Amino acid sequence: MADALTLARLPFLREDLRLLPGPSTAEGRPTWTLHDPAAHRFFRIGWAEFEILSRWNLGDATAIARAVSGQTTLRVSPTEVLDMGRFCENAGLIRAEGEQGASRLSAALASRRMSAAKWLLKNYLFLRLRLVNPDRLLAALQPWVAWAFHPAFPVMLLALAALGLFLVGRQWEGFTHTLSWAFTAEGALATVLALSASKFAHELGHGLAAKRFGCRVPAMGVALLVLWPVLWTDVTDSWRLTDRRQRLMIDAAGMTAEVIVAVVASLLWAVLPDGPLRSAVFLLAGSVWLLTLAVNLNPLMRFDGYFLLSDLLDEPNLQDRSFALGRWWLRERLFGFGDGPPEGLPSGRRHLLVAYALAVWVYRFFLFLGIALVVYHLAFKLLGLFLMMVEIGWFILRPIALELKVWRQRRGDLRWNRNMMVSATIGTLLVLAALLPWSGSVSAPALLRPERQSVLYTAQPGQLSQMPREGQAVVAGETLFVLQSPELGFRRRRAEAEIEGLRKHLAGLSFDTQSAGEVQVAWEELGKAVADLRDSVAAGDALSTRAVFAGVVVDIPPLLRPGLWMGRHEPLGILMDPATQMVEAYVAEADLARIEVGTPARFYAENGEIALDVSVRSIDRLSTREMTVPELSSTNGGGIAVREDASRKLVPEASLYRVVLVPTGPVMPTLIRRGTVMLDAKAESLLTRVWRNGVAVLIRESNL
Repeated sequence: MADALTLARLPFLREDLRLLPGPSTAEGRPTWTLHDPAAHRFFRIGWAEFEILSRWNLGDATAIARAVSGQTTLRVSPTEVLDMGRFCENAGLIRAEGEQGASRLSAALASRRMSAAKWLLKNYLFLRLRLVNPDRLLAALQPWVAWAFHPAFPVMLLALAALGLFLVGRQWEGFTHTLSWAFTAEGALATVLALSASKFAHELGHGLAAKRFGCRVPAMGVALLVLWPVLWTDVTDSWRLTDRRQRLMIDAAGMTAEVIVAVVASLLWAVLPDGPLRSAVFLLAGSVWLLTLAVNLNPLMRFDGYFLLSDLLDEPNLQDRSFALGRWWLRERLFGFGDGPPEGLPSGRRHLLVAYALAVWVYRFFLFLGIALVVYHLAFKLLGLFLMMVEIGWFILRPIALELKVWRQRRGDLRWNRNMMVSATIGTLLVLAALLPWSGSVSAPALLRPERQSVLYTAQPGQLSQMPREGQAVVAGETLFVLQSPELGFRRRRAEAEIEGLRKHLAGLSFDTQSAGEVQVAWEELGKAVADLRDSVAAGDALSTRAVFAGVVVDIPPLLRPGLWMGRHEPLGILMDPATQMVEAYVAEADLARIEVGTPARFYAENGEIALDVSVRSIDRLSTREMTVPELSSTNGGGIAVREDASRKLVPEASLYRVVLVPTGPVMPTLIRRGTVMLDAKAESLLTRVWRNGVAVLIRESNL
């Protein structure tokens, strides 16, 4: 083809191509739509391209350029005609003739053929399966859905939606309470069925709207998106519509159909009695509202929101064109090559498309990173780790590497200018920030508390008769809590009476020489009675709780009061010595090598009232398996992310090591304070930190 385009005779276009009128641009310029029915693709072309194709039968680039320039106000050169020919060749619009045409088709087919591994790599996250041709069915359904296209229908739908939301709002607590049912086996099945029904309505809405405006809908099917099945409908034929309003209606028809389903479900939920049916329509309403707003309206993904934005801006192929502009903008800002933009657009529209490209790139980075984590968790460890690395390498690192390759190829075009100076300065600063060991501190969530503290419990059941005040200072040996037990008093009095009776009985037997056997039995019973008395006295002493050291009584349960009956081992409060302090901190595994015993640090209370100089006294050798300091857990507002296991224990989400620090100077007596400790750790570069963290995660997650 490249050789053919240098000859006088241009190759023939395919006879099945169709040239249709297109919508006018925002500036009022006419456009045309070139339809390739074999590939079911549409190309938007401008006036100059239309005039060139209209005279393509002249067969000569010079003749075509002369004809266009002489018969219109356009000025077209033979080079532009040849460029149009190359575009037609790349798009597969050239008719294959003779040996040269067959060779061209074979080369194109070979370039599209890919290995099994590459096909799997490209399709394991998104695989589209064509199921049915719904064109005739959609045409037959048109009389039944004509009401949805009435001009008054949007107003009626908004009124019904407002009524449904009002009725749901009146029972909002019951509406949200129904969510717990979704986590049952029946609820999970109902959720899947509800999502399937809403997605079917969504795709049916697209198809019905496209058919309403005379478009052909050749296929509907299922796509596997990260192994999750989603429906799709081919409405590509809508590109031939010249009315942008009609295209927007087709784009929004899927979400409109889902909104209809959600409105009906919301109204049904408000009137249905409690039961499985009411829970099912709740899931239908909730899932539709959430997914329609969170997914379908997102213009950064190629769902309805993207096509709505594309038609609103009247910018076909929005992502591809914005990406080209984004790459051009990035290269110019970094290196100042002096290249012109890939297409001529007004300044405001060009800035909008560049901003859109940058937003999509940032969004895709985090999206693909999230997909990589999902793929990792869907498979067993080694396979999941491999797939995650493939995902990151192919979809994140590969585009970056391709752009860097372009920069390297164009290094001969580099000129020292203002943009280069700024880029070199920023690049140097980033490299220095990554290589220099500037990070010399470690932050960790910590708890300042008295080192001497004791949790107080009841040793015996009884009725509370005496208790201290919250925060009361006590001395060592002072009685804190006193319980009374009528049962223990009865046991003690009974044992004392039994001892007294046995002693009198033994005194009488001492004068009876014939009762030697009874004396032995009486002595045994006396011993048992004495033991019972000793036990009851000890149990009675245990009813009193005394301070083992001088301190302050805190954390007394608020419901505790004299006269309350309590069981065995119930909490009474905590006795602590505010004059003895320690800081208990939890350091991440990545920072453990940077600290050691004696490392200085400073503790800052989260309320800002305390700042205390401390140093490391001890570091645990094993990571913390259970969070025994609930004040630092995320469930209580602390800085350590935890989860509850089957036994309701708090388990840290990351590997943490307990570090104990003690004050190095004078301290002020205080109770428990939550805060942060800043350790003067060994300085480390960002690159070293990232490398060590990555290797640690790789080893830990692969179980090597």
